[in-house]
Amino acid sequence: MTEIQTCPACSEIGAPGATFCEACGADFAGTLAPVEGLPCVDCGADHSEILDGYCGDCGRKQPAERDHLVETLGAMAAVTDRGKRHHQNEDHFALGRIEGPSVYVGDASVVVVCDGVSTTDFPEEASLLAATAARESLVTALEAGETDIEAALADAIAAAQSATETVAIKPGGQGPASTTIVATVLRLEPGDETLVRSWTAWLGDSRAYWVQEGDDGDGVVVTQLMVDDVVGTSISRWLGADAADTNPSIHIFEHDVGGRLLSCSDGLWKYVPEADQLAELIERLDAETNTPLELAEALVSFANEQGGHDNTTVVITSA
Repeated sequence: MTEIQTCPACSEIGAPGATFCEACGADFAGTLAPVEGLPCVDCGADHSEILDGYCGDCGRKQPAERDHLVETLGAMAAVTDRGKRHHQNEDHFALGRIEGPSVYVGDASVVVVCDGVSTTDFPEEASLLAATAARESLVTALEAGETDIEAALADAIAAAQSATETVAIKPGGQGPASTTIVATVLRLEPGDETLVRSWTAWLGDSRAYWVQEGDDGDGVVVTQLMVDDVVGTSISRWLGADAADTNPSIHIFEHDVGGRLLSCSDGLWKYVPEADQLAELIERLDAETNTPLELAEALVSFANEQGGHDNTTVVITSA
């Protein structure tokens, strides 16, 4: 769906993807029109009664399309949600799948999670551009048969950085929006159909975990695959024009087939910061869910139930 934007100041219609009004200069952030055809989320009024993002009958502001996004692709399921406190969703994700190229056994999965930094200009645009650019770079390299995945990940992060630098700057603003990122490639090892290997590259404090059953079915075991780029309470590495270091850290991890890769923004993990806490939560939710999508939705709902202080993104990939 094309995101139609109406200027909140002068009512001029903006071009798709525009971040400010060309007529008066007002900021378009948070003014995306609701999905065409949907009734009012509060009173149920027909979509024809919804103008400029508000219901003409009850006055309720309608959610933007990015407030809650869901995608499935092969064994992957992703959910991102605005949460309870933010006025817009500044997270984004991108998924990719490479179906059985000759250098692999089976398929390879690509997961990218970007978390826009709220204190910078247009973080929602930066996260979307960065996630998309990283995914496209990785998928293109893997489809071409690239076997040096570490190099492909570094190139993907560079592509995300370049995309972030294209974000417009407000007059007197803080520069292009910054994002944090986790990009993970998951694939079966050539010649060994019992072994899965993941490569995780990151800047910032979004996280990737490996989730598997314990020995003899003894509960759920969660392993964190990366270390947060945080000094004190501040993120120490990110994407953006003011970023001092955009060379990603990369971690390679081998797993037995049958586990799950969980990638998420800090909107989830700050409520369960320790791996054993997340394992306990997943074990409880596993009794209530049957698919990767159901688990992803349940984890997002959990974050919102705890207060939803941040946007939350969760991607589950079965292996």
